[in-house]
Amino acid sequence: MPLQQPTAEGGSQCERDVVSGRAHDQQVAAIFEQYSAMLKRYMWSKVRSQEDVADLMHETYERFQRHRDRIELATAKNFLFTIARNLIIDRVRHKRVSEVDQDVDVEQLLDPLPTPEQQVIDAEAVKALNSAIESLPSQCRRVFVMRKIHQLSQKDIAEKLSISVSTVEKHIAMGMKQCRQRLVKPLG
Repeated sequence: MPLQQPTAEGGSQCERDVVSGRAHDQQVAAIFEQYSAMLKRYMWSKVRSQEDVADLMHETYERFQRHRDRIELATAKNFLFTIARNLIIDRVRHKRVSEVDQDVDVEQLLDPLPTPEQQVIDAEAVKALNSAIESLPSQCRRVFVMRKIHQLSQKDIAEKLSISVSTVEKHIAMGMKQCRQRLVKPLG
């Protein structure tokens, strides 16, 4: 990089850019400091763990600093809270995925083959579900199968069958209700 000539204002353009960059970095750090108490309260309201709050504060600061060159000082607070919100969402998703259900038999998870008894139970459940679906009125059955089996959107179903989305919703609700009634055996 060629050396820049000093300007009349004193110092080269490069030197002024460095000083300006430092000032911007200091402003970014000051913004984080200014909102840190508010950030902690926000994080605490979402995660309820001092350890998680400390980790999230650290991660938020790191990301905030990593993007400091792109931070507009006028919108820095919003950017800071957006980073925090996204980190909280990531943390919650990770916890949901990584939690182990205490009632789950780990051996059962490792053994992918169902027992003969489970195969019979599963076959009976499928047969009962098929019977319940077959008992639905024809239009309701078509809508129900398109939504629950083929995973089509309500809008797509409405277009294919030339009916309103509201009618699709009613058929799905009726199908669910009737299938539930046929499949759930009363206790007693």
